[in-house]
Amino acid sequence: MNKILYILSIVILTVSCELAGVNEPTVVATDTTTTLSATDSAFINLKKEIKPIKSDTATDEKGLPMVWNGKDGLRIEWETRTSKDPIGKNDLLLANYEARVARGEVYDSNREAGKPLPLKLGIGQLIKGWEEGLLQMSIGDKGRIMIPSKLAYGENGYLGKIPRNADIIVEIEIVKKVKPLTLEEGVKVYQYTMGNPTNPLPIKDQAITFDYFTYKTGKNAGMYDNSYAKGQPFTVKFENDNVVDGLHQGLAVLRAG
Repeated sequence: MNKILYILSIVILTVSCELAGVNEPTVVATDTTTTLSATDSAFINLKKEIKPIKSDTATDEKGLPMVWNGKDGLRIEWETRTSKDPIGKNDLLLANYEARVARGEVYDSNREAGKPLPLKLGIGQLIKGWEEGLLQMSIGDKGRIMIPSKLAYGENGYLGKIPRNADIIVEIEIVKKVKPLTLEEGVKVYQYTMGNPTNPLPIKDQAITFDYFTYKTGKNAGMYDNSYAKGQPFTVKFENDNVVDGLHQGLAVLRAG
């Protein structure tokens, strides 16, 4: 049996969503940008400028290091560091973020969504440097991840949005970690948006319409299908359609919205 795990991210009915991290010189600490500030921990609002931390030995009032340097030039500079709830390699996070080319244009953020968006580790959703940086952070942290092109989009760039050999800057606030509901046969459901609790759960043969991104883990982890590229949501008949059984199991605990 193929042991590669397939992950389906679902948005039921009319909910619209965009996931982050559209998947060489070393990043230098001379870039200036805007600091991350959240409104009610729900909406990104980039206003005041900050200067990069020049001292790699900088600490906060508790003695926590405010700079981390990883391999190939990967770097984190914290504005706020908590270290209370470290991020793990398979976690799903809700985060406010803004990703841009160093000294260049923003190419991805949660600004339009107006709420924190999900970032799932371990499935190839995020570029390598972004994911490796998150593994050094904790829930409640705010800061910037400075990603060298080698750990981003490399010499190919990406779809005309990211130039070749471009370094990436991610301003980020980690809002919370989403705990999964684990069903009897091991299916995990991460619910990060709540619909109306009075909406009924699905029944057999009911048509369920949803938008989705589908990822796989393993050596070639990454997204392999999504409804947005096809321009329309997908519809199945609950417990009576030619889709994997795990999808029906997950849908069984989700309501419209």
